[in-house]
Amino acid sequence: MKERFTDTAWTEGDFNKATTSPSQTALQNSIWFIKYHLSPHLNFKPERPSISFEAGKFIHEWFQQILIGQAKIEDVELHFKTFINNFDFGERNNIKAQFILRNIKGYVEKHLEAINEISDNFSGWKVEVPFSDWYDDKYMGRFLNIATEGYIDCVNDNEKKETEHKNRFGSVRNSPLKVNRKDSNVNRIGDWVYSKSQPIKQPQFTHCIQTAVYSKHYNYKYKPYLIYVSDGGSTIFTPDNCWELTPEGLQYFFRKFIQINIKRQELLRAANGSIKKLACLIDVDWSEIRNFKSNFMLENYDEEDMQRLEDFYEKL
Repeated sequence: MKERFTDTAWTEGDFNKATTSPSQTALQNSIWFIKYHLSPHLNFKPERPSISFEAGKFIHEWFQQILIGQAKIEDVELHFKTFINNFDFGERNNIKAQFILRNIKGYVEKHLEAINEISDNFSGWKVEVPFSDWYDDKYMGRFLNIATEGYIDCVNDNEKKETEHKNRFGSVRNSPLKVNRKDSNVNRIGDWVYSKSQPIKQPQFTHCIQTAVYSKHYNYKYKPYLIYVSDGGSTIFTPDNCWELTPEGLQYFFRKFIQINIKRQELLRAANGSIKKLACLIDVDWSEIRNFKSNFMLENYDEEDMQRLEDFYEKL
């Protein structure tokens, strides 16, 4: 195999990017810039913990460990209760954590049930399978000269199947009861009410990008499954019921992956090592910055850091 080297556009001057990934790719350019270039340049504090992220990670780890015989479903609830006590998510999301706790075992079970449904005998699965790939596809006459790395949720080499798993949690809102009124709503804790998530009707663009890259790793020879679990049940997308996972769909989304990343490579090249130049080249939606608490991609940044972001742009 021919040795490949990272394009200096990714690493010179203010930039220090050694790899890219499918999950980064589908971000808006402005969010990608803030998360992977500007926030480390400005030495942002670590993001505050997100209950949706942490709960999703917990569910993944537990269903995967149960799948390979390293954990038991009976232990899930107690461990999650201990797990969330290690975090302070803020009032609203601390309450959301308690609602997720009520159904944490169900989330894990639904992922395992989905695997059982698509698997011939529920054995032979590997989890968190790492990959690091380079591609020979061109766009604008250029190669993508940076490694693409990541982990595939579940792979069965014997059955030639690979799965990507997602969780869809509900939302909480503050809805105080009127004085002396009782409420039998089981989806209420104090003044907070939980709205359950519903099964998804079609896969999200981001997740199609991920699945396409994973399928490319296996040269499209493994059958892909995209599994969503919500409060309302689970949805299993396959090439049989979803165009996005057919060979044509996967190749379409892989081309989008290549196009997005080569465009970013050329933005970095135009910036010539200067993060200030890159900031000028990438449009920022200032309504999202001013209202970052309402943007799930930005809401866990520190307020002082977001002010420093604005100051950075003012001084360009």
